Amino acid sequence: MIKDFFPLKVIFQPGETFAGIAAGRTGWGWPLGLYALSIAGSAFLLSVLPPQYISESFEGAALPQGRGFWFYLLVAMPGGLLFSLFTCALLSALAAFLRTGRLSLRLPLAALGAGVYGLLAAAMHGSAGLRPAGAAAALAAAGFAAWAALRDKERCSAALKAMLALSAISVIADVAGGAAALAGSVKGYAALEYFFSLISLIWLAKAAAAVYDAAMPRAVAAAVLALLCSAAFLFLLYNLRLLPPDIFTVLLLVS
Repeated sequence: MIKDFFPLKVIFQPGETFAGIAAGRTGWGWPLGLYALSIAGSAFLLSVLPPQYISESFEGAALPQGRGFWFYLLVAMPGGLLFSLFTCALLSALAAFLRTGRLSLRLPLAALGAGVYGLLAAAMHGSAGLRPAGAAAALAAAGFAAWAALRDKERCSAALKAMLALSAISVIADVAGGAAALAGSVKGYAALEYFFSLISLIWLAKAAAAVYDAAMPRAVAAAVLALLCSAAFLFLLYNLRLLPPDIFTVLLLVS
């Protein structure tokens, strides 16, 4: 039946779908398959789109010169999976912290930590003197993520499965973006990218609410902070020169 088709259930019945993932009723096949399909679609678009489509959508970002589909695919497939795993580990820790207690007290504390980490990642840009502190912060973040994932392996695994399932939205975004590009609409492409990014964020919050049994406002806060912290970690690795510019740009565009 069409109504039982997993990609459509992710899009039209997210609450029920994520509840099934949280209960362990969903295997890895569909989430991994959707993830692979979305990465392949994104890699194809990156390999054929004119530069102005990317710069308009991502504030002046420029793709590496002389690279093609296979480069984008081979970078984005494992890199995006690692980024998703890191994000889910942070989501696990943040959801557990924000799930109970007074949100008006806990949220500022979590936001302060994320803000400090983001400022450190930004301060690392072109500053050799801060490199030891940046390296320590990167190691601390990796260690914290590993601890968070291992502390609640079952829920973190379910969160990763749900996050990969969100690739169903990315597949639609790729198709819609391709249609906008064929129509020659740079602004339409950029608008679609922002729209589907917002939808993905809302669906990620729905997934967090189901997996961690959290109220929606708390799940939204955890999802937003997890994504911001993950982006800051990516920038930190780049500013530490642990990520080459070409790889950093591709991960930034597909993650």
